[in-house]
Amino acid sequence: MAIDVVVAFVAFGPVHATDLTDQRGRTVAVTTPAQRVVFLPMPAPSTYMAIDRSSAHVAGMNPASATAMQSGILGRIFPSFERIATGITRGAGVVPNVEAIMALHPDAVLQWATSGDEPIAMLDRAGLTVLGLRYGGQDDVDGAILMMGRLAGQETRAAAIVARQRQRQQALAAALGGLADTERPRVLHLTRASDSFSAAGRDSYSDFVIRTAGGRNAAAEIGGSRSVTLEQLLVWNPDVILLGNFDTAMPSDLYGDPRLQGIKAVRERRVFRVPLGGYRWDPPSHESALAWVWLADLLHPDRVAIDLRAEMRDWYAFLYGHPLVDAEIDAILHARQNGGSAGYARFAASR
Repeated sequence: MAIDVVVAFVAFGPVHATDLTDQRGRTVAVTTPAQRVVFLPMPAPSTYMAIDRSSAHVAGMNPASATAMQSGILGRIFPSFERIATGITRGAGVVPNVEAIMALHPDAVLQWATSGDEPIAMLDRAGLTVLGLRYGGQDDVDGAILMMGRLAGQETRAAAIVARQRQRQQALAAALGGLADTERPRVLHLTRASDSFSAAGRDSYSDFVIRTAGGRNAAAEIGGSRSVTLEQLLVWNPDVILLGNFDTAMPSDLYGDPRLQGIKAVRERRVFRVPLGGYRWDPPSHESALAWVWLADLLHPDRVAIDLRAEMRDWYAFLYGHPLVDAEIDAILHARQNGGSAGYARFAASR
């Protein structure tokens, strides 16, 4: 037993008992830096890897997180992610497979505190060390990053990520804050567009991104994200349409749909698939500042004096210690899929 303790100390350094207050407002006793953490929320494991600069301490994650890593670049940056257990949910979503999670012997389990009481209460009842995360505005995102930083024993690192995001938000506010409403394009984020339509309304994170980037949410009259009719899309008649990464629809699908030809964004070819980097850029994450810059540059290229590709290289070196090459940037930005959309050629690598 003494040998095991020495090995653990040499490999990971000393551990400490720490009281963490989660985003439910509950104070939880945890061991930090945590060595085995399980993540039910989909964006959280990639954020934790960026904070920890390793995938070694992620013991389990939502299978949808693994799909994003496999489809995006994070699987190449942290190839050992394929060994992380993913059978921790019952079906799709965040309903936990408590037995599978307990078998991983985690130091902590992260779960949404806003997904209803039962998915997190199930874990509490099992006697697991549970930290609740909130999905909401940017303050919630910042708080989650800082909490994960304490869990990883990387508080300074987490604070630096939050500070950089805030700096970029402030810079965009300075560049775009004086826009009149008539100068702000009406943007519609379709979270689903393949076999039906769902739009992100005023209470969504997409609404925050659109406003931060100098746009107006065409679906602001609805709350949250909900299904909408074709007729509603025609009434909204957005200037720009964004297609989310939780669906398969591409700009070409909308351009080729005869039902949508009356929509301004389709006629003017201003439909764009949202990028997929270390995580999907649709929901909030440690890469959100890049999503703001990407959209702001699409909406206001004359006002946003930021080289997106250089910005991405800088962020990926900071977040992952990874030097992005041109082909990787093109893949993240869906340069091929978005290549037929207006103004997108300037984002592609020079040929």
